[in-house]
Amino acid sequence: MSKNINNPYINVYDAIVSRRSVRRFQQKPIDVEILKKFIDAARLAPSGANLQVLEYFVVSYKELCSKIFDTIGWAGYIKPTWAPSKEERPTAYIVILVNDIDDKYHVRDIGLATGNIVLAAETENIGSCILCNIKKDEIRKVLRIPDTLYIDSVIALGYKAEQPVVEDMKDSVEYWKDENEVLHVPKRRLKDILHINNF
Repeated sequence: MSKNINNPYINVYDAIVSRRSVRRFQQKPIDVEILKKFIDAARLAPSGANLQVLEYFVVSYKELCSKIFDTIGWAGYIKPTWAPSKEERPTAYIVILVNDIDDKYHVRDIGLATGNIVLAAETENIGSCILCNIKKDEIRKVLRIPDTLYIDSVIALGYKAEQPVVEDMKDSVEYWKDENEVLHVPKRRLKDILHINNF
């Protein structure tokens, strides 16, 4: 992956290190061709037994985005209850769908596909947040998703209006905001999770 003005990453590892869950966005629309690129990245993810049971619903119209926003719970650790302001809402969403939940690999496929989506977004300087605290029945109604498809999760997308900071995890996994509204995210240290050749 070559480095240029539109793609600041030399390799995938740089995108992995840079990526954080973003919940505050600029109100700049994302071109539909870029969103299609994210779905292509998901399509090419590994799939258990290559069964490829996932489908994707892209939401980019402003009116539909507003309706999807109302179906989402945001940042559960932040108290009091918090959500992006109207000037910071996502400008697009990807709804992750499963056409066969009896496929024993579908949960793993979701993880791999969503990982590809958020990394592809990061290479475009687009923030992302994978959301599972969602009102699935309302999403189905708003988007007219057939009953034959299981709604798993939603990925919120938009050009970043914040840059969360990684902290070494000490006593808690809970993320927090400081006095400047910067989000701090605790992560376990590499040396605490890595075992090479023995314990």
